[in-house]
Amino acid sequence: MLLKLFSWKYSFEKINSEYETVLKKRQALSNLYNSGKISQSTFELFNREMEEALAEIERQKNVLLEKMAAKVREVEEQIKILERLLANYEIQHVGGEISEEDYQRETAILSTGLENARKELNAIKETMDKLANVPKTAEFLTEEPTVKPEAVTEASPGKIEAEAVEVKAEAVLPTGDVSETPTVEVKTEGENVGN
Repeated sequence: MLLKLFSWKYSFEKINSEYETVLKKRQALSNLYNSGKISQSTFELFNREMEEALAEIERQKNVLLEKMAAKVREVEEQIKILERLLANYEIQHVGGEISEEDYQRETAILSTGLENARKELNAIKETMDKLANVPKTAEFLTEEPTVKPEAVTEASPGKIEAEAVEVKAEAVLPTGDVSETPTVEVKTEGENVGN
């Protein structure tokens, strides 16, 4: 029983951690886009990857919730059995069918088992509530970043500064053969190009 208890706790912590990591990455991506440091196409590329990661987290969350619901049913059944056994010992004790020593020993064991099962049930239900409150991918993705006007810088016409540029061109003959490859250098270091 303890192994299963740790298993769902570990899975919950892993899902929660992965979700928070994707949230942080998504925020960093939005900040880059909003500040004009990356283009929309770059944003969309990384955003798709994050959407896929969030979809996988949601899938894992749903699988874990199903397993935890099954565990809740199992623990609730254990509680019913322990309560019946406890009630049976109480009735047998009152009827004089078992000794005081047996009654004390058995009811102590059953009471401890009941207490532990109830604690486990409460812990599972609390975790399920937390897990259910992790937003679905669609809810998370409704917020699209926008580029702030001050984040976009425009070049003034006629004031573009160019650095040394080396352009290589290949001449292709009609036969498809490549002739010599001349190199054309355009040097405009520090010069203003345009009007």
